[in-house]
Amino acid sequence: MTEPSNGNVPAGAHGSAVQAAVSQRARVAVGSFASAESAPLSPPTRSGPSEGLLAGLRHHLLAGETHYPDRPGMGELRRRVGAALPAVGFPAREPDGVLITQGEGESLFATILGLGGGEGAAIVGRAGSRHQRLLDWMRVRVIEPGTDAASGVEPAFHLIEYGVGAEIPGNGNVSDTPGLAHVHAIGDRLFTAGDRPGASASGEPDTALADAIVIGSLDGLEGMHPFSLGFVAAPLDVRPRIAKWKQASSICSPAPSQRAALWALGVRP
Repeated sequence: MTEPSNGNVPAGAHGSAVQAAVSQRARVAVGSFASAESAPLSPPTRSGPSEGLLAGLRHHLLAGETHYPDRPGMGELRRRVGAALPAVGFPAREPDGVLITQGEGESLFATILGLGGGEGAAIVGRAGSRHQRLLDWMRVRVIEPGTDAASGVEPAFHLIEYGVGAEIPGNGNVSDTPGLAHVHAIGDRLFTAGDRPGASASGEPDTALADAIVIGSLDGLEGMHPFSLGFVAAPLDVRPRIAKWKQASSICSPAPSQRAALWALGVRP
């Protein structure tokens, strides 16, 4: 249907302008998420899916698994993610405290909104993180920890990111921002060997992290390629606030990707 002309404005011009603006914002959004996931913390695997994985996916599809899985994520996968957290130094979470996402970028996106952030909001963190393009697109201001730049601003949370190589290290001590929610972005460390970013000097989960929100990627799972997923693990009273934004944007993460993660964890039909 063509819009009526309004003076010298061509018919449909208003709609075209809005569509162009939305399209541009969408392109930037796709680029932001792609950038967040394009530099995995482990070397990428370029081989195709294994025959066993393909057979497992075929089994579930032919069994009728063609619609949405549980919206927060398949229960068994959420259970395994929550149970694996102590291996990287964070408190275990029950399945209801875990949300499965498309990747660490989407986890951060939903967490920002769930904790009251969004356009014009602020977080404490380090500029130049691997999610900087996402933060820029969301128009979220990043305040360096330990500075007085937060005067008059109520940050949504403190983002503590762990990286390797040229990436930034863990960005600040939790004691720098007492009383503020702490979101730990651990990349693909959950099911891979390596350092334990949330561990205390004793090597055990730090008791100060009882309320920590942990986001990350499952891309470190050997045998999951080319599928990709992420997760959020949070206290039971916080996770639903984050989940509603994930579900508003994409309902749930694809069943084949979740089955691929379970396959990589040893779960067979």
